[in-house]
Parts: sequence; C-alpha cells; structure tokens
Amino acid sequence: MHPAETDLALYAGGELSWWRRLLLARHLRRCPLCRQRADEFKQCRQWLHQQQMLPAGVNWDILAAEMRANIRLGLAAGECVRAHGEQRWNWRPAALALPVLILVVAGWLLQLWRPAPWRGSLARDPVIEATAAGVELRRGGAVLTLLHPQAAEVGRLASGDAVRVRYVDAETGLVTISHVYAH
Repeated sequence: MHPAETDLALYAGGELSWWRRLLLARHLRRCPLCRQRADEFKQCRQWLHQQQMLPAGVNWDILAAEMRANIRLGLAAGECVRAHGEQRWNWRPAALALPVLILVVAGWLLQLWRPAPWRGSLARDPVIEATAAGVELRRGGAVLTLLHPQAAEVGRLASGDAVRVRYVDAETGLVTISHVYAH
C-alpha cells in the first residue's frame, strides 16, 4: 500500500514526525514509484525557493499604494453592481404573519375538536315523563308531579322535551288536557 501524496510532500519538506518519517523512508527504499514522487516534490520545493528571490530596487511603498488603489477600485465596482442587481427579501412581514397564522390554525383545530359533554350537566337537564299517577318533571334531585284524579280514559303522548296527557274525570265527565314543556 502506497502512502498518500500529502505524506510524500511533507516528507520532501522535512515536516513529518520522526516516527512517520522513519516508516516512510523504509517504504521509499523499497518502492521506486513513491521515491520518484518524493524527489519531484523536493525539486518543486527548490524551484519555489528560487522564485522567492525578489528583484533588486523594488519600491515597496509604491507597490503597496497601487495594491490599495486596485482593492478600492474593485470594492467600488462591486458596490455599483450589487445596488442594482440583488434585492434582499424582507423577512419582517413573514415574522409578523407567522404567529397570527399559528393562532388561526389553533383556533380552527379547537373548533373541530368537540369534547364529550360533562356528565354532571346531564343530571341538571329537565326530564319529563308520563306515569300512571300523572306527569313528572325531574331536574337534578327535585321532582314535580302534576297529579290527575282517577280517570276512565288516559291518553299519553311524549315527544322530545314535551309531554301531553289527556284524561276524562270519572265523577264529573270533564276532559282535562295537560301539556308540559321543558326548556
């Protein structure tokens, strides 16, 4: 297995740790291909060192001033192009609309969800019932009974929240109709 090129470049520059340098030198003695690559890296480093030699008589102040002027010119040209081309998206309306949207969705979901009625409220609703003794109205624990005397004919009709009872009094022969509603 051949070492990575980064390791060969570090070996050529003498920048590897002593242990890795020892292992890589051992591999280079046996592998001519890796040895050739390491030699190329050494030649490249020597060439770069030769190129770093600066010509004599260079005025660094003039070069620095020209570089600053070029940088300023590039920045000014970039500002000119950016002002016309790119417009930033304003997030403020979206940030204000998001909480409102969350409230609307939560309200809508709560309208859809209808909890089961509380059992305690059923005991308080009025209940009307026709019995043999008369008409009974029950609400909570209280009972109101509308009694009728002994009658020959009794007709009863119950519908939803109303009861209608009709009877004929045996002694007088009068007809009595009781119609009881509950709200």
